Amino acid sequence: MENIAVISTILTIHFLAWLTPGPLFVLIVRNSVVYSRKTGLWTAVGIAIGNFTHILYSVAGIALIISKSPIAFNVIKYLGVSYLIYLGLKTLFLKIPTQKAKSRQKQKDITPLSAVKIGFLTNILSPKASLFFASIFATILSSGAPYWVVIFLMIAMPLNSLFMATMLSIFFTQGKVRSVYARYQHIFNKLLGGALILLALIIALSRG
Repeated sequence: MENIAVISTILTIHFLAWLTPGPLFVLIVRNSVVYSRKTGLWTAVGIAIGNFTHILYSVAGIALIISKSPIAFNVIKYLGVSYLIYLGLKTLFLKIPTQKAKSRQKQKDITPLSAVKIGFLTNILSPKASLFFASIFATILSSGAPYWVVIFLMIAMPLNSLFMATMLSIFFTQGKVRSVYARYQHIFNKLLGGALILLALIIALSRG
């Protein structure tokens, strides 16, 4: 019963973390409304793979080294910041296709592999995500929890990310939501691009 309580608590924390807008939240919204639901879903797959990777090296102890080494932490931190700024600038300066007659042209979609790569890199280059998973699994392992708990969470947390990111993608590609975006996409692009850059600056200026 105690192990079930631990698992439930951790998954609830992880679920609530997705409801707090951050780089991955903004990324899913960006890729879903700028490109397509399919791209949003493949981005979600990349994010889930990134989570699984974080968990693997957290359990292996690599995240502990990062948390104790300012140099290693800052290298990952600023790689992530640079990538977020790149995505933000790319979104800010997206060229809106000219509209002829009443037809609306969508932004040219990207390949599933590109979407997975964007989701994976944005996640894996986040030092906050690294320390988040490191702290969770360090607590679990130090508490003497059985290995099945660790293995269960190693599988459940990436699946939880896949589910939450997928739900966000589906929501932001609903007909009404997308029709509003089609009308005001230049404003949405600037807001989303600015949000990515702002998040990058917040991460860059944070001391943690």
